Amino acid sequence: MKKSFYHLVLIYLLLSKCIACTPTITEVKEEIDPSIVPSSPTLIEVIKSESNWLGRFNVGDTIIKVQSDKEVLPEKPSKAPDLSKLQKEQGKFRLVSVGGSLSAGFRDGGLYRSGQLTAFPHLIALQMGVSFTQPLFSEAEGNGTGYKVISGSEPLASFKMVTNNLGVISEGKETVYSPFKENTSIDQFAFPEINKGLQYFRPLSLITDGSYKYLNRVVTSEITTKFKTPWEWIDSQDGDLFIFELGLSDLVRYLSLTGGGGISSLDAGYVTTSREFLLMRSVSKKAKGVMLNVPNVAEFPYFKQITTDKVTKLGVKIFVQISVHSEHFRPFDPSIDRLLPTATVEKLFKGELKGEVYLKDTDVLSKEDGDDEVTNIISNSYNQNEVTRIAKELNWPIVDLNSLYKRIQAGGYVTDDGISINPAWPKGGNFFSADGVYPTALGQAVIANEVIKTMNAHYGIQIPLLQTRFFVNK
Repeated sequence: MKKSFYHLVLIYLLLSKCIACTPTITEVKEEIDPSIVPSSPTLIEVIKSESNWLGRFNVGDTIIKVQSDKEVLPEKPSKAPDLSKLQKEQGKFRLVSVGGSLSAGFRDGGLYRSGQLTAFPHLIALQMGVSFTQPLFSEAEGNGTGYKVISGSEPLASFKMVTNNLGVISEGKETVYSPFKENTSIDQFAFPEINKGLQYFRPLSLITDGSYKYLNRVVTSEITTKFKTPWEWIDSQDGDLFIFELGLSDLVRYLSLTGGGGISSLDAGYVTTSREFLLMRSVSKKAKGVMLNVPNVAEFPYFKQITTDKVTKLGVKIFVQISVHSEHFRPFDPSIDRLLPTATVEKLFKGELKGEVYLKDTDVLSKEDGDDEVTNIISNSYNQNEVTRIAKELNWPIVDLNSLYKRIQAGGYVTDDGISINPAWPKGGNFFSADGVYPTALGQAVIANEVIKTMNAHYGIQIPLLQTRFFVNK
């Protein structure tokens, strides 16, 4: 009996010791990834208020770890191609890219490191085996301006914003992007939202051109003192091959920022005076070149998502402003009117507007007599009268981006290495990124290959094509 008692005491002491050694629930902490740096809620709200891409149709925030460069990029070709037909001096070669959002790698509604690295000019440089300096966001700030991921698709596409590891800071009453700190010149003169005329380092109308924020990351006081415009700065650059992609950002800006009422054509017919073409003429005296024409932006899925069915289901009576400065309205006509995803239309689909709803001309893309905004936004005239004419004059090849997009959006497009390209959006596709306007990494690879094919045929070179399968789900 005494032995049993001692056994019980011993068991009690052992159990007490084990329980004391076990931490309580409150002491068990989830391991925190030190590479993930959160942003302040105040900064996030300011970013959303400034950016139509990140603030509109936003339903929350999310955190995504920055991908490493190795995860994003394929290996370089084992052997560099012969570029002697392009280069001016043996042993040296410089590729220069001039463009807007597409050339910069803008996607998912933002500019961030993975998008920059998979921009088609950089992918071409990899295949050419040449160096190509980009104004990249650092790895620590790899999520750049912030970007968005799809959250839902009905009735309209909704998004969450990636808010960690941003390269954005508050400065006065606005945000600024972290400066590109490397003490070296760049080869990628591509800035989201920039006007095709490359006229301003900081435009007077900041509402319709946000390119100054991207330019400010790179442009120093020394540059702005020496050059009055980005046009002059780029014209001072020397290189062997220039890739020009201009005009697309202008049309996207007309639709996404100023809306239907702000639609403007790309001013076809002024080849002798258009600033971008004067720049190309100047460049042609010292380098080879290639030009990309402009696709039909109005057919991009982000701008086509509001169907007649969706409007009908709202159960409201919609009236449309006759013109920007008019005080008169007419009934919405689905045969000639298309609602654009503006801030007011967002309220409409959230149920915040009831009964009779009066929309401004900027909320609607209309095709009516005397105000045919649909025709204005189509790039055909610009492509034929400007791009084709200047390319013929300079003997530069044209990458027919307009035709490429049509083939992709028609369905059935397959890459040279057998990857089916699906234009569906916001779900099920692989060509358009989360913003429904700019391409994914796979889409950029498709464009890069189109440029490579065009240059190979025109200049008699053999740059190898990218294996697009690497970029699936990147």
